[in-house]
Amino acid sequence: MIQKDFTLSIGNIIWVIGIIFTMGIAYSQIGQLGEDIIVLEKRLEKKIKVINECEDKINDLEIEIAKINSCKNKK
Repeated sequence: MIQKDFTLSIGNIIWVIGIIFTMGIAYSQIGQLGEDIIVLEKRLEKKIKVINECEDKINDLEIEIAKINSCKNKK
């Protein structure tokens, strides 16, 4: 009877250790994902800035093309 209780107790301890270990891994992964999200947001902001700059350049070029075409049509 005593040995059965001792075995059961060791089994419970192993389960508790396993759960704590799993929770530690999950916490670590959540922290890493948070850092990854911050890095991705910074990269996305840079790409949005580049896209906006390119869009402005395209608009300027379209205006120049319209001016050139209007000058050609006047001649």
